[in-house]
Amino acid sequence: ARGAGVRVARADAMGGVCGCCLPRGDGLDEERLTPAPKIRVGRRGTTVRVSEGDEGILVSGMGTAIADTVIEQDAAYWEVRVVEPGAGVQIGVSYALTGHLLDAQLGDKENSWSISGADGIPFARDDVIGVAYGQGDIPNLRYFHNNKLMEDATVLRIRGEGYPAVSVCSDAQLLWVFDPKRFKYDPPGRHTEVRPPLQML
Repeated sequence: ARGAGVRVARADAMGGVCGCCLPRGDGLDEERLTPAPKIRVGRRGTTVRVSEGDEGILVSGMGTAIADTVIEQDAAYWEVRVVEPGAGVQIGVSYALTGHLLDAQLGDKENSWSISGADGIPFARDDVIGVAYGQGDIPNLRYFHNNKLMEDATVLRIRGEGYPAVSVCSDAQLLWVFDPKRFKYDPPGRHTEVRPPLQML
């Protein structure tokens, strides 16, 4: 099922332990006991405001916010809901921006790649923008406006380490959604929710 994000422990994967020796319950392994770390905002502009809630991460103010998780998986997906389009928003992928670049808007196509409501389809309140990104597929970056592919906005290749990123202008608000249980639409193809890279112990 979408968003389950857990594996079922099977007897043949446990060195031949028979089913009768498994503990009672739903048979889920330790991944259920250790939830994956949440995706959070890693860097943001000086006047960008961030508020985390059950529904996602609300971003407002002026400037750019970058998630704290680099996309290392081959096919990742997340959603951004337009709470208020305001004077403009940008949604996409960026490198690990710093300094004055965080106080500017995304989309220079050298350090960041994004779409906005000016890219052919004006964004409206409650629109959902799905972002499918990964270097395992060509094109690397695709966008979905209310589950419809925005073909003209695809990016063929992005080299280097990319992070989920958004920009907001005056009065604009975006809700960043990384929890698959909160997705409005199913990820396309083999794409899955953003998963933090495994860290060496």
